[in-house]
Amino acid sequence: MYRAPPEAVAPPPLPFELAHVWEWFVQLNRKRQNGMAVNPIASSEILAWQARHRLAMEPFEHQLLDSLDALFLAHQQG
Repeated sequence: MYRAPPEAVAPPPLPFELAHVWEWFVQLNRKRQNGMAVNPIASSEILAWQARHRLAMEPFEHQLLDSLDALFLAHQQG
């Protein structure tokens, strides 16, 4: 049986400077709308989440959330 080398299995460590964006994504992901398939997190949901938590995201943080969401959706589609 083939086994991948450990470095191929373990993801790289999460940079401390971006950990807050990952936490935001996890929180938003829990609120994701699902229908017949998994839907992207809507911009309106992100804006509502920001208002609720009294946060003002930087443009790069929005881009990171969009990228994480796209990766999540690609993974779900298999």
